[in-house]
Order: sequence, then C-alpha cells, then structure tokens
Amino acid sequence: MVEYARASLKLSTKQDDGHTLEWHLNVIYEQSGEMPPELDVPPIPHELVHVWEYFCQLSAKRTNGGMAANPISDEQIMAWERRHGFRLTPFEGECIDALDEVFLSNQ
Repeated sequence: MVEYARASLKLSTKQDDGHTLEWHLNVIYEQSGEMPPELDVPPIPHELVHVWEYFCQLSAKRTNGGMAANPISDEQIMAWERRHGFRLTPFEGECIDALDEVFLSNQ
C-alpha cells in the first residue's frame, strides 16, 4: 500500500503550469503511444482499499503550518472516528501513520 501511495501522491503533484504530473505524463502517452513508466502504479491490495479511503478523508481535513502540511494528529483521527461512529483497528491506525509519512515526505 505504501508503494501505491508513493506513486499516487507523486502523480498528483501540481507542476508549474497547474496541471498534475499525471496529466503531463498522459499527454506524453497520448502523443507518443509509449506509456511513461511513472504511470505504471502498483495496485493497492484489495483488503486495504478502505484504509486508503480513510486516509484520503483524513488528509482532506489536514491543517497547514505555514508553508507545509501538518501531520494528521491523533486528535484529528479520534474526531474522525467519532464522526463516523467506529474505531480504527491498531493495524489500520499504523497504516494511516505510514501513509501520512509518505504524504509528508512528498511535500
């Protein structure tokens, strides 16, 4: 799942013209007929798709500290759990933390 996150987050990075890296690579693919290797994103394991969705929901509510994004705090996770009426398993929580580290390193 971490490999999927790395690739996905890299592709979603905005370039100087405002388009994402994925958009630029797709234009290259359309024009050349050759798929850039960066578009070959490893699949996310089916059993972990829900954790990726949880992370995306949490990340959308993330705060910024000046120029950079802040990590998702335990308080934000607990508020999100209350709002949705369930608790993450310890494994899911560890996955969210790992995904957050990937997100922050991609900034």
